[in-house]
Amino acid sequence: MKKVTFYYVRHGRTEFNRDKVIQGGRVDSPLVPESVPTIERSAEALSQIEFARCYVSPLNRTHQTAEVLLAGRDVETKVNANLREFDFGDIDGKPYKGNRGAFARCFLRQDFSSVGGESGKEVRERVRRAFKKMYKESADGDDVLVVGHGAYLRYVVLEFAKMSGFSRRLVSTTMRVPNAGIATIVAADGEFELVCMPVKAEKFRSIN
Repeated sequence: MKKVTFYYVRHGRTEFNRDKVIQGGRVDSPLVPESVPTIERSAEALSQIEFARCYVSPLNRTHQTAEVLLAGRDVETKVNANLREFDFGDIDGKPYKGNRGAFARCFLRQDFSSVGGESGKEVRERVRRAFKKMYKESADGDDVLVVGHGAYLRYVVLEFAKMSGFSRRLVSTTMRVPNAGIATIVAADGEFELVCMPVKAEKFRSIN
């Protein structure tokens, strides 16, 4: 039975996070310098794990985060297009002020297609494609680093958390995903399970 463990880390805090700008899959902003120590703490929490490779989304904020997480290591980094953040449509890149109501309505429906973005169903399909590809490219026993996004991780919960449908929806909607927070997904024989919800580095415990 082939088993692969994925350590999913959300990117560090960005300028748009700081400035309260809606930041989805259409827009990108660089990390703020003060986010680096937070990422370094996550790097330290993961320091005993020998990663076979790292996957990042196409957005630069994940690339910047991966560079800090893997500083001093020789780990191959690959882009997986299906790790891209949720596309929030026409309100992507706009300030929350003045757009909070529209964002909240779409968020609660888990569907941004009314503003030209993606639906939650489409994101869940991308989650399945992303993890199936990463699993296929991995060997038995591999530990794999995945650097991605906060809203996207909510759909990892919907897809892979082992709880009732109602509980998955509730947790996905209400959970906090800290910048540089770490979650763990285990795949065994092609079946995926989210075994550790996103936590800050100080609370992270390796399953190895």
